[in-house]
Amino acid sequence: MFCSSQDISALSNGFLVVCNLIPLPVAGTSCAAPTVSGIIALVNDHLLQAGKPVLGFLNPFLYQQASALTDITDGCNSGCLETGFCSQSGWDPVTGNGVPNFPALVQAALKHSH
Repeated sequence: MFCSSQDISALSNGFLVVCNLIPLPVAGTSCAAPTVSGIIALVNDHLLQAGKPVLGFLNPFLYQQASALTDITDGCNSGCLETGFCSQSGWDPVTGNGVPNFPALVQAALKHSH
C-alpha cells in the first residue's frame, strides 16, 4: 500500500456532492484537496487585486509561512499502518503543517510577494 504525507490539510468530512439531483455524503482527500485549492485561489485573488503576482509553486511558501496555518495537535488516522499516524505539534504525516487560516494566509502572501 502506498502512503504519502501532507504539506497542508483541511477538514474532509461532512461534505455533500449532488449527483443526479441527489445529495450524497463524501469525505477524504476528494473533499480536502478542492477545499485547499479554493482557499489558495482566493489568496491569489487578493494578490492580484493588490497588483502582486500569484503564489505559483506553494511548498516553499507553505513551509516559510507555517504560522499562517493552524497546527492540528490532536487526533490520529488509521490509514497506511495498523496503528496509523497521530498528529503532534509542528509538522506531522497526518496534517502536514496544519490547516489554512485564510486571513493569516492572505496577510502572509501580501507580505511575501514581490
